[in-house]
Amino acid sequence: MAKAPDSKWKTLAAAVKLFRQQGYHGTALNDILAAAGSPRGSLYFHFPGGKEEIGESALTLAGEAVRQGIVRAAEVSDSTEMFLTRVARAMAADLEKSDYQEGCPIATTALETSAQSEVLGEATSAAFRKWEIEISSGLERFGMTRDEADQVATMVLSQLEGALLLARTYRSPEPLQRAEEALKLLARIGQEK
Repeated sequence: MAKAPDSKWKTLAAAVKLFRQQGYHGTALNDILAAAGSPRGSLYFHFPGGKEEIGESALTLAGEAVRQGIVRAAEVSDSTEMFLTRVARAMAADLEKSDYQEGCPIATTALETSAQSEVLGEATSAAFRKWEIEISSGLERFGMTRDEADQVATMVLSQLEGALLLARTYRSPEPLQRAEEALKLLARIGQEK
Protein backbone atom coordinates (compact mmCIF):
# COMPACT_ATOMS: atom_id res chain seq x y z
CA MET A 1 0.00 0.00 0.00
CA ALA A 2 1.41 3.40 -0.98
CA LYS A 3 2.13 5.83 1.80
CA ALA A 4 0.01 8.98 1.76
CA PRO A 5 1.93 12.21 1.16
CA ASP A 6 2.87 13.98 4.37
CA SER A 7 1.62 17.46 5.23
CA LYS A 8 4.96 19.08 4.33
CA TRP A 9 4.86 17.60 0.81
CA LYS A 10 1.18 18.50 0.36
CA THR A 11 1.88 22.05 1.50
CA LEU A 12 4.74 22.43 -0.98
CA ALA A 13 2.76 20.92 -3.86
CA ALA A 14 -0.14 23.28 -3.11
CA ALA A 15 2.22 26.26 -2.90
CA VAL A 16 3.85 25.41 -6.24
CA LYS A 17 0.47 25.20 -7.94
CA LEU A 18 -0.91 28.37 -6.36
CA PHE A 19 2.24 30.42 -7.01
CA ARG A 20 2.10 29.35 -10.67
CA GLN A 21 -1.55 30.35 -10.92
CA GLN A 22 -1.79 33.44 -8.70
CA GLY A 23 1.75 34.49 -7.99
CA TYR A 24 3.46 34.72 -4.63
CA HIS A 25 1.79 37.92 -3.48
CA GLY A 26 -1.63 36.75 -4.66
CA THR A 27 -1.40 33.60 -2.55
CA ALA A 28 -2.14 33.78 1.16
CA LEU A 29 -1.03 31.21 3.70
CA ASN A 30 -4.70 30.30 4.20
CA ASP A 31 -4.95 29.54 0.46
CA ILE A 32 -2.00 27.15 0.73
CA LEU A 33 -3.41 25.45 3.82
CA ALA A 34 -6.83 25.05 2.23
CA ALA A 35 -5.41 23.63 -1.01
CA ALA A 36 -3.14 21.24 0.90
CA GLY A 37 -5.78 20.24 3.42
CA SER A 38 -3.16 20.77 6.12
CA PRO A 39 -3.73 22.05 9.63
CA ARG A 40 -2.26 25.46 10.47
CA GLY A 41 0.01 23.93 13.11
CA SER A 42 1.78 21.77 10.54
CA LEU A 43 2.64 24.88 8.55
CA TYR A 44 4.64 26.42 11.36
CA PHE A 45 6.10 23.06 12.35
CA HIS A 46 7.48 22.38 8.87
CA PHE A 47 8.10 25.99 7.86
CA PRO A 48 9.03 28.07 10.92
CA GLY A 49 10.18 30.82 8.53
CA GLY A 50 6.60 31.25 7.31
CA LYS A 51 5.55 32.08 3.79
CA GLU A 52 9.04 33.05 2.60
CA GLU A 53 10.40 29.65 3.64
CA ILE A 54 7.49 27.93 1.90
CA GLY A 55 8.21 30.03 -1.18
CA GLU A 56 11.88 29.13 -1.19
CA SER A 57 11.14 25.42 -0.77
CA ALA A 58 8.38 25.46 -3.39
CA LEU A 59 10.61 27.23 -5.91
CA THR A 60 13.41 24.77 -5.27
CA LEU A 61 11.04 21.81 -5.70
CA ALA A 62 9.50 23.17 -8.90
CA GLY A 63 12.87 24.19 -10.29
CA GLU A 64 14.29 20.74 -9.68
CA ALA A 65 11.38 19.08 -11.47
CA VAL A 66 12.01 21.18 -14.58
CA ARG A 67 15.77 20.58 -14.34
CA GLN A 68 15.20 16.83 -14.26
CA GLY A 69 12.90 17.10 -17.26
CA ILE A 70 15.63 18.86 -19.23
CA VAL A 71 18.16 16.19 -18.25
CA ARG A 72 15.76 13.41 -19.34
CA ALA A 73 15.09 15.18 -22.66
CA ALA A 74 18.83 15.24 -23.39
CA GLU A 75 19.28 11.60 -22.38
CA VAL A 76 16.55 10.27 -24.67
CA SER A 77 17.30 12.49 -27.67
CA ASP A 78 19.48 11.68 -30.65
CA SER A 79 20.12 15.23 -31.85
CA THR A 80 20.10 18.87 -30.83
CA GLU A 81 16.84 19.38 -32.69
CA MET A 82 15.14 16.48 -30.92
CA PHE A 83 16.44 17.65 -27.54
CA LEU A 84 15.18 21.21 -27.95
CA THR A 85 11.87 19.97 -29.36
CA ARG A 86 11.33 17.71 -26.34
CA VAL A 87 12.01 20.57 -23.92
CA ALA A 88 9.66 22.93 -25.77
CA ARG A 89 6.90 20.33 -26.07
CA ALA A 90 7.11 19.38 -22.41
CA MET A 91 6.60 23.01 -21.43
CA ALA A 92 3.74 23.40 -23.91
CA ALA A 93 2.04 20.21 -22.70
CA ASP A 94 2.30 21.33 -19.08
CA LEU A 95 0.72 24.70 -19.89
CA GLU A 96 -2.06 23.19 -21.98
CA LYS A 97 -2.79 20.54 -19.33
CA SER A 98 -3.47 23.34 -16.86
CA ASP A 99 -5.81 25.06 -19.35
CA TYR A 100 -3.33 27.96 -19.48
CA GLN A 101 -3.64 28.55 -15.73
CA GLU A 102 -0.08 27.52 -14.83
CA GLY A 103 2.87 28.92 -16.73
CA CYS A 104 6.49 28.62 -15.75
CA PRO A 105 6.75 27.40 -12.13
CA ILE A 106 9.37 30.05 -11.38
CA ALA A 107 8.70 33.11 -13.54
CA THR A 108 5.69 34.66 -11.81
CA THR A 109 7.33 34.54 -8.40
CA ALA A 110 10.66 35.69 -9.84
CA LEU A 111 9.06 38.78 -11.37
CA GLU A 112 7.15 39.59 -8.21
CA THR A 113 9.76 38.99 -5.56
CA SER A 114 13.35 38.99 -6.79
CA ALA A 115 13.83 42.68 -6.03
CA GLN A 116 12.13 42.50 -2.61
CA SER A 117 13.26 39.18 -1.14
CA GLU A 118 16.86 38.07 -1.21
CA VAL A 119 15.80 34.54 -0.26
CA LEU A 120 13.24 34.20 -3.05
CA GLY A 121 15.47 36.05 -5.51
CA GLU A 122 18.25 33.55 -4.86
CA ALA A 123 15.87 30.60 -5.20
CA THR A 124 14.53 31.77 -8.56
CA SER A 125 17.98 32.68 -9.82
CA ALA A 126 19.35 29.29 -8.80
CA ALA A 127 16.52 27.48 -10.60
CA PHE A 128 16.99 29.41 -13.84
CA ARG A 129 20.77 28.93 -13.70
CA LYS A 130 20.37 25.17 -13.24
CA TRP A 131 18.06 25.03 -16.25
CA GLU A 132 20.58 26.95 -18.36
CA ILE A 133 23.37 24.63 -17.22
CA GLU A 134 21.37 21.53 -18.17
CA ILE A 135 20.38 22.98 -21.54
CA SER A 136 24.02 23.85 -22.16
CA SER A 137 25.12 20.35 -21.16
CA GLY A 138 22.56 18.86 -23.51
CA LEU A 139 23.81 21.04 -26.36
CA GLU A 140 27.41 20.06 -25.64
CA ARG A 141 26.34 16.43 -25.73
CA PHE A 142 25.33 16.97 -29.36
CA GLY A 143 28.57 18.67 -30.39
CA MET A 144 28.53 22.33 -29.42
CA THR A 145 31.54 23.84 -27.72
CA ARG A 146 31.09 24.99 -24.14
CA ASP A 147 31.03 28.69 -25.13
CA GLU A 148 28.52 28.12 -27.92
CA ALA A 149 26.36 25.93 -25.71
CA ASP A 150 26.32 28.51 -22.92
CA GLN A 151 25.25 31.28 -25.30
CA VAL A 152 22.63 29.16 -27.02
CA ALA A 153 21.28 27.88 -23.67
CA THR A 154 20.54 31.43 -22.57
CA MET A 155 18.82 32.10 -25.88
CA VAL A 156 16.80 28.85 -25.67
CA LEU A 157 15.64 29.54 -22.13
CA SER A 158 14.77 33.15 -22.97
CA GLN A 159 12.83 32.02 -26.05
CA LEU A 160 10.86 29.42 -24.10
CA GLU A 161 10.13 31.68 -21.13
CA GLY A 162 8.86 34.42 -23.42
CA ALA A 163 6.78 31.94 -25.40
CA LEU A 164 5.27 30.56 -22.18
CA LEU A 165 4.25 34.05 -21.14
CA LEU A 166 2.67 34.78 -24.52
CA ALA A 167 0.95 31.39 -24.72
CA ARG A 168 -0.54 31.83 -21.27
CA THR A 169 -1.61 35.39 -22.05
CA TYR A 170 -3.09 34.47 -25.44
CA ARG A 171 -4.44 31.17 -24.08
CA SER A 172 -3.05 29.57 -27.19
CA PRO A 173 -0.25 27.11 -27.95
CA GLU A 174 0.83 29.12 -30.99
CA PRO A 175 3.66 31.09 -29.36
CA LEU A 176 5.19 27.86 -28.05
CA GLN A 177 4.76 26.20 -31.44
CA ARG A 178 6.56 29.11 -33.10
CA ALA A 179 9.27 29.00 -30.44
CA GLU A 180 9.72 25.29 -31.12
CA GLU A 181 10.14 26.00 -34.84
CA ALA A 182 12.66 28.74 -34.07
CA LEU A 183 14.62 26.34 -31.87
CA LYS A 184 14.60 23.69 -34.61
CA LEU A 185 15.95 26.28 -37.03
CA LEU A 186 18.64 27.22 -34.53
CA ALA A 187 19.60 23.56 -34.16
CA ARG A 188 19.84 23.09 -37.93
CA ILE A 189 21.99 26.21 -38.31
CA GLY A 190 24.28 24.96 -35.55
CA GLN A 191 24.69 21.60 -37.30
CA GLU A 192 25.57 23.25 -40.64
CA LYS A 193 28.54 25.21 -39.41
